[in-house]
Amino acid sequence: MDPLSITVSVLTLLQLTEKIIKYARQTKDSPKERTRVLQEASGLFGLLVTLKSLVDDCDPQDPWLQATSRLATSHGPLDQYRSALEKLIGKIMPGDGLRKIGQALVWKFTKEDISDLLSQIERVKSLVDIALGMDDMLVSKSHLCFFVTY
Repeated sequence: MDPLSITVSVLTLLQLTEKIIKYARQTKDSPKERTRVLQEASGLFGLLVTLKSLVDDCDPQDPWLQATSRLATSHGPLDQYRSALEKLIGKIMPGDGLRKIGQALVWKFTKEDISDLLSQIERVKSLVDIALGMDDMLVSKSHLCFFVTY
């Protein structure tokens, strides 16, 4: 998978995650669940920004990019997270007129929705963390090899 495909996948997730964060900030109900979603989604948002930045700066032949690209395959972790977010966003999209205003401020997720979302977020956070750790390890190794050969 080329870097552009991974970047597009991550950008889509950033946009969808941002919608969930914005919705959670605007709602008035269910403060415990809302706070947890805000914390977890915001944490993942930061990791996705870092991942996107590294992918954008990476050589297409880089072994790290080859390994990381597996995250963005069809039915892979990023794709599954995207599907989960799209399903939830479908629930929060308001209707028309006055109904739209009232619905935008009401927490519409069930405990099961939140549990599923938090599981997906945790899974993606773990995998992105591993990918970022691999990049750090490879960078450290290349610097070490430079110093040893110099």
